[in-house]
Amino acid sequence: MSRIILIFTLIFCSSAIAEECKVTYLEELEYTDIECQFYMGTAAYRNKVYSVAAAHWNYVINSPLKHEGEEELKVMALSTMTFLSYHGLGITQDRNKAVKSWIDAASKGDLEARRHLGFAYSDEKFKNNDLIKALGWYESIFLLCPNKDDVDESDLGVYQDAIDGAGELKNRLSSEQQEAAIRFARSTL
Repeated sequence: MSRIILIFTLIFCSSAIAEECKVTYLEELEYTDIECQFYMGTAAYRNKVYSVAAAHWNYVINSPLKHEGEEELKVMALSTMTFLSYHGLGITQDRNKAVKSWIDAASKGDLEARRHLGFAYSDEKFKNNDLIKALGWYESIFLLCPNKDDVDESDLGVYQDAIDGAGELKNRLSSEQQEAAIRFARSTL
């Protein structure tokens, strides 16, 4: 009997002092909205449950557009799914297909895809590695966003990675190769 009174007291006291849970943002989204699915995929990725992340991001990629801003989420989902494919995380590894998908995402304005392409083309494990193209993909980010202060907050890490990647590659390439990389970068815009 004393247990029941204790449980009742705890329930009553905790509900009396608890603040109302504010989930207004979540109420604005349907469970099936691609924004919700995108962020569920991101949460799964951060928890290293890559196959679940892939399922959510595939949902985003294959869903019809219903709201403003969803096209950008689709492009980001394609880029992140491609990252999983390139590294074989939770899905079958296919580096060639990943690079083709990143090229598609880059053509739609995704800076992160350009960074991934810079990495892929400098990766010795990628059979088509090409340091001139690698530098070119990094440099294309700077051509699109010449001033780091103008970069969207979500792309600051991408921009910094491009600075670091480009710096490493410039140390390995001749001035002629660097000029060729800039020409390639311009061709990607």
